[in-house]
Amino acid sequence: MFLPLPIIINITVAATLWAARPLSTDDAGTVEKEKFETEISFDHCQSRPEGTCQSPAFFIKHGLTDRLDFGLGFSHSTDKDADGNTVGWGMSPLEIGFKMALLKENQTMPDISLSAGYETGGTEYGLNMIFSRGYGNLGLHVNLGYDSPGEAMAKGSVGSALAAEYTLAGKYRLCAEFNAEALDDGSEVVGNSGLVGGSLDFGLLIWDAGLRLHDHHGPKATITSGITAGF
Repeated sequence: MFLPLPIIINITVAATLWAARPLSTDDAGTVEKEKFETEISFDHCQSRPEGTCQSPAFFIKHGLTDRLDFGLGFSHSTDKDADGNTVGWGMSPLEIGFKMALLKENQTMPDISLSAGYETGGTEYGLNMIFSRGYGNLGLHVNLGYDSPGEAMAKGSVGSALAAEYTLAGKYRLCAEFNAEALDDGSEVVGNSGLVGGSLDFGLLIWDAGLRLHDHHGPKATITSGITAGF
C-alpha cells in the first residue's frame, strides 16, 4: 500500500509517520510483510504573525507481518522571522510507531486499524483508531486519536480527522481532509486545519503535493510535498 500518523501526537507523530501523503489522516492499510516504504518530505509554512518555517523529514516503515508494521522517522525545522533571520533551528527526536490491522477485507465493514507512537526521550505517547472504506475509486478515512502527555495532572488532547481521496486513471490521486484537536477536558481547541492536494504514481516513486490552511491556532498556511518509494 501507499504510505500513512496522523496516530495523533499533537497530530504530528501520527500524521507524519503514518498518513498517505499529502494527507495527515491515516488509512487502515499496513505495509506488506517483509516490504519497506520510505518517504522524504518537505513542508514550508507561513507563520503568525510573520515569518516562515521549513521542515524536511524522512520516514521508513517495514511490514513485520501481514497485519503489523513498524516505522521510524525524524524531521528538522528552521524558523525565520519577517526579516529572514533564523530564530529557531533543530532536529526532532526519533519518532517510533506501530500499526496493527484489526479488521480488513470485510465486505460489509470498514477496514479498522490501531496505531501507537511516541518520540524517544519523552514520556508522551499517542493512540489512534483508524477506519477506512472504499467505494470504487473513492476512499474515505476517519481517525480518532488521543495524545497523552505522559505526566500526572497534565492535560492530554483528543484529535479527529476525516479524509476523502479519489483515484483517476490508476495513477492520479486527488485528496482533501479536515483535522481538529482539543484538550481532553474540552477547555481549549488546540487547532483546526484543512488540506487539499494530490499525488502522481510514477511506478517506483510517488510524488505528492498539498496546501494546508490553519485556523488562528497554527500557521497561516503550509505547502507540503514529498516522495514515497516502496521496495
